[in-house]
Amino acid sequence: MDVRCEIARFAKERWVGLRCSEKGRDGRPLIIRYMGGGRFPLKIDGPSDIVKLMRRYGWLDPRAFYATANIYRNLNSVEDVSDLSNIVSCTATWDIDNDLEGWKDTIAVAKQIVSFLEDNGISQSVFVKWSGEGCHVHLHHKSISPELAGRTNPLDLAYTLVEYVNLKLNLKYKTLTSNSFSSRLVVENEMDPQRLFSCPLTLHSRLDRVCVCISPNDLDRFTPEWTLPDGYRHYGGWDRYVVGEADQLASRAYETVGPRPSKPKLKKRRHLPLDVEINRFMRLKV
Repeated sequence: MDVRCEIARFAKERWVGLRCSEKGRDGRPLIIRYMGGGRFPLKIDGPSDIVKLMRRYGWLDPRAFYATANIYRNLNSVEDVSDLSNIVSCTATWDIDNDLEGWKDTIAVAKQIVSFLEDNGISQSVFVKWSGEGCHVHLHHKSISPELAGRTNPLDLAYTLVEYVNLKLNLKYKTLTSNSFSSRLVVENEMDPQRLFSCPLTLHSRLDRVCVCISPNDLDRFTPEWTLPDGYRHYGGWDRYVVGEADQLASRAYETVGPRPSKPKLKKRRHLPLDVEINRFMRLKV
């Protein structure tokens, strides 16, 4: 399976982040999210864009590709990613964080979420992605119909879906963690405008592991060996969906939870755009 095609298939029409091994002034790995002096959000329209980005930032040792849960109408300016009305759909995502050693508990929680969704009529629009140490349960963005997304902000719908399911399953999460050694296991609601999720078949930011997708039907068979770079096992049907399959649950969740508690603006920069700093640094090295 072509890695570039899988990354591009997920990243298209999303705001992209490229994580590099080189570190910035704060000592943390650089994550490139803008180009053109900070004027344009980083985006990927096809596999060839991945090659271009790897070449352009090769000296920074690019390692992992990320993309937002949000699908945007336009990605041509900074304003496009700060305008919530520019979001046309959103991939509701349950972020299960844990240590790799507790992978069986991580999968058990993923199965609880998948089972709850199936019990509520959602069975054809769900996939799981192993993210390195934990995993993500993704609900395809098109499982929410354009009609519902047109009435309610898609990001709000995704937030309420994740929150509603977590509230319903909270006791089961606690029971599972109390009976195991997975003290770090937590299911987070990370639905916000800037949050990035790993793209399928990208490498993990630190571990030598591949972010593989898993069919819900294969969760009982999964082991961490599926994520090894030399012999990874990946579910290529992750992008299946049924339009409107999640409408009923999304509507119920929104009525119960309501919209996101706050709608913060994107943080203002305190320094020059990253690609401007990189260009300056390159000139200094010459």
